[in-house]
Amino acid sequence: MNQAFDIHLLKNAVYESASIIKGLREGVQIFSKEHEVDLVTEADLRSEEILINAIKKEYPNDGIISEESETINPKSERFWVIDPLDGTVNYANDIPQVAITLMLLEDNSPTQAYVLDIYNDILYEGYRDKGAFKNGQKLEILKSTSMQKAIVATGFPYDRVHHSEQYIQTFEAVLKSCGGIRRFGSAALDVCWIADNKFDAYFEFFMKPWDTLGASLILKEAGGKVVDEKDEFPTTGSHLLVASNTSIHDELKDIIFSNINEDLKKRFN
Repeated sequence: MNQAFDIHLLKNAVYESASIIKGLREGVQIFSKEHEVDLVTEADLRSEEILINAIKKEYPNDGIISEESETINPKSERFWVIDPLDGTVNYANDIPQVAITLMLLEDNSPTQAYVLDIYNDILYEGYRDKGAFKNGQKLEILKSTSMQKAIVATGFPYDRVHHSEQYIQTFEAVLKSCGGIRRFGSAALDVCWIADNKFDAYFEFFMKPWDTLGASLILKEAGGKVVDEKDEFPTTGSHLLVASNTSIHDELKDIIFSNINEDLKKRFN
């Protein structure tokens, strides 16, 4: 992979952020956000600062959307989207499934993306119409399975404290239909692990764009399928993500779409 992409100028900042995150793990300060189960750490903030400063230096006219800050240059024609630490709850509890996500958004669609698996030192990359890569080597889905044997990853929105009953119907339907469900805590890595032939699928409601859009590009470029509640490739306004390898995609999608709670559907509008 010798092509030059804009995101390559930000690679050093991504690795610097990862080093800071690992270095701050002992004695890390943890704060609560809007929901008491939604955490942010000093490491999130330091990582975000490094990435934002790097983007401002290399691409001063571009917009920046980040999980922990207000949008920068909101009228820009293109935006860098940052999740400075995906899997904060894992990180706060010393569970080594944590990632940094960085992607370039053009016309509301990701065109370049990094997902760095911090503790395994694996960089997943995706480039629209140019392929997906794992530590520089071409990445493609080779795994094929049946729905009955599929390992499906998922997550639950932070508002599960108040709306858990709305999510159970879909979860139960998938649980009864697949080989097993996993809940690991980093949505970006969950989706990348489909591209990396580990998981077979992933679904979740009400993700934020920084959670899974970059990983969705990587999966698509590796030969996977990714749709939202409109059965289209996800955008920043999507409310549902269904991602999988091609062998089970249609069956999984039908199970999920036909088992969405009616009150939950109303919240899509």
